Amino acid sequence: MEKNAPALTQSPNGSFNLTEQKQAILAAIVNASDDAIISKTLQGIITSWNPAAERMFGYSEAEALGKHITMIIPADRLDEEELIISNISSGNKIDHFETVRVSKDGSPVYISLSVSPIIDEHGKVIGASKIARDISGQLAVQEEKARLYEQVKELNDKKDEFIGLASHELKTPLTSISGYLQI
Repeated sequence: MEKNAPALTQSPNGSFNLTEQKQAILAAIVNASDDAIISKTLQGIITSWNPAAERMFGYSEAEALGKHITMIIPADRLDEEELIISNISSGNKIDHFETVRVSKDGSPVYISLSVSPIIDEHGKVIGASKIARDISGQLAVQEEKARLYEQVKELNDKKDEFIGLASHELKTPLTSISGYLQI
């Protein structure tokens, strides 16, 4: 069974508790996800940290739980957290917000972030659930495409310049030959 997944318990009649079964299924999904799934309070205190978050940011679950989410937010991006909390507190969801976070070793982690409010049984927003997808590979591909586009554009300009020069160089002798032929 996955780490941190609640165990299914059977009642005396042999059936499984539906609530526990649902929790076990959701825990298995969260633990098996390739995306970092993190929950936090509205004050920014981390309350859950899945294995993908450990891989992505380098902090173990024990190191992250109870800490403030700003431990993975670069100093120049702290205003983003205020904006996120403001939106979540109002019950709004944030979809695919591209940003950068920082891992334990200080390296940047480029992510697409989706954040949803966590609502209690009374309808009150009590926290946020974040799903972070590492988009470093996608950004590298985009940069490579842009670099290749610039190379092709440069080669195309050189081709046009060559054709212009070749055309000019061919016209000069042809004009002379044409003149001699007319005489």
